[in-house]
Amino acid sequence: MEQSACNLYYARIGAAPLAARGFFESVEEHFRLRNDVDVRSTHPNVEDMRLRAVWKADAGKPREQVFAKMTWQPKNLAVFARTKLTPEEFTCFDFEGAEKPKADKEPRNREIHLFEGDWR
Repeated sequence: MEQSACNLYYARIGAAPLAARGFFESVEEHFRLRNDVDVRSTHPNVEDMRLRAVWKADAGKPREQVFAKMTWQPKNLAVFARTKLTPEEFTCFDFEGAEKPKADKEPRNREIHLFEGDWR
């Protein structure tokens, strides 16, 4: 994430448990090392981290698509994520409980709540 957006994002989730903030930091660090993923916080009023796949189309035109969106939900004490991962892929990461989003037009096909046992 751009440094100022990154600082603002982490300031917004400052009341989240340290382990939850660490989870977001670990995700950012993992994907920041890749040249085919961009990590952004795009909505100024929401604790929202988005992971975008980036590539060049056949004609060399840059393309991008959000493949994961994660938010901190203080009311649930959970990380909520919508992603393009399948339930089987979530299980590979030892995350159980991925569900199909209620909105039929949601472009990311799975959502999950990750609680303390998951992000620790």
